[in-house]
Amino acid sequence: MITLLGNPKRTCGGITRRDVLTAGGLSLFGMTLPDLVRAEQSARSLPQTGKAKSVILIYLFGGPPLHDTFDPKPDAPVEVRGEFGSTPTSVPGVHYCELLPQMAGWMNRSTLIRSATHPHNDHSAGLLYTMTGKRAAKLESAVPVLPTQAPSMNSVIQYLARNEERELPASVWMPCYTGWGQASVRPGPYGGFLGRQYDPFMTGCEPYSDKECKYAYPERVKGKIVLPEMNLADGISIDRLDTRRSLSQQFNDEFRRVEQTQAIDRLDQSRRQAFDLLTSANRPNSPWRAFSTENEDVRLQDRYGRNLYGHSMLIARRLIESDVRFVTVTWEVFEKLNIDQDGWDTHQRNFHILRNHRLPVLDQAWSALCEDLDDRGLLDETLIVVMGEMGRSPKINAKGGRDHWSYCHNVLLTGAGVKHGHVHGTSDRIGAWPASDPVSPESLIATIYAAMGIDTTASIYDQSGRPHPIAQQGTPLSDVLT
Repeated sequence: MITLLGNPKRTCGGITRRDVLTAGGLSLFGMTLPDLVRAEQSARSLPQTGKAKSVILIYLFGGPPLHDTFDPKPDAPVEVRGEFGSTPTSVPGVHYCELLPQMAGWMNRSTLIRSATHPHNDHSAGLLYTMTGKRAAKLESAVPVLPTQAPSMNSVIQYLARNEERELPASVWMPCYTGWGQASVRPGPYGGFLGRQYDPFMTGCEPYSDKECKYAYPERVKGKIVLPEMNLADGISIDRLDTRRSLSQQFNDEFRRVEQTQAIDRLDQSRRQAFDLLTSANRPNSPWRAFSTENEDVRLQDRYGRNLYGHSMLIARRLIESDVRFVTVTWEVFEKLNIDQDGWDTHQRNFHILRNHRLPVLDQAWSALCEDLDDRGLLDETLIVVMGEMGRSPKINAKGGRDHWSYCHNVLLTGAGVKHGHVHGTSDRIGAWPASDPVSPESLIATIYAAMGIDTTASIYDQSGRPHPIAQQGTPLSDVLT
């Protein structure tokens, strides 16, 4: 929820009014104001010259099976290879699952990593590790969100862009925070030791389906992205709101005395963004209109697919056009709404779920996104990443499903900054373990940063001014990058 005016508590910039009023003589987050400014000045900024100007991350939460997506095993025993055949891609010798024919046509613009691996065989721990490059302090069934955790890729981008004058946030997370559909909050997307002011901007959504469902019997999720506080309160006109906005800027003398610090600049920018968001429904030229698809050609909307994920990927393209630098689209589990209680976590009826509800939606929306970006000349400066927090087990279980398996999974990188028509690493005969060139979350994250032109040896600073490695000691994959 956006709070626009008169907030006595912590602002979007992470400072309270009391902090500001006493900044001349007291500590701020354990630092004096000069210390804070020096730390800010010494930190790196978001580069503008990387081959991948922007990133769209399609996060298949739950764990997509490599066998049934990008690394089919046609020669493996039937209890491993499963029910699906394979289809050739646009790169000779590389095959995808037969239900991904459109995605297969873009392999000549992609790098496929077939040897991603980590030991955290759990959804929340895997999400945290793959989004931040740092393992959970304790492997448990419900890893909490902690301020000591490393920041997500989204949050690092938000942090690096903190001094930019921009109309929209630098990073966005859609369609909702991970766990919302299960009435929980999972770690991974957040600012961690950078502070909550660097959380990505998170949208809400209005999901629905044609009928309710039960576990292992999902329906396709329809719906749309919504923004917080899209409407003004009853009785508040735009003129009145603008007057209140002006009054709110009349800070007392002590507040104005430190107005030129970078911290206050962030506060003013956050208030401007909050005002723009709150009034966007009433202003046709609002930058927040990037979240609306109402003016898009209906044929293009049909091309993406009339479902929540097609809608989200179309908005992702619009956000990239509006200079948002990192957009994550996650596949949420909507258990509390009795729509989709599985996501990609297919412990039962794996092949029915993938055949009817997962792979066709992904194939259509992802390929539409690539085509749309390419038609607009944006694919050569946008990196599209497809991944999950884990994979699925090689052996099919007694209920026709595949279980958790983080030890070998795939990552697909398409577009800017990576080699085209390239496969990095291999899995073994049954897709259980990397057979060559294993890739850790740290290295994958470092590779994404390097594609964006970010110095992976640089440091980022926590709220006490302590430096941390930006890529958690990960080394970029040199044979993947261009």
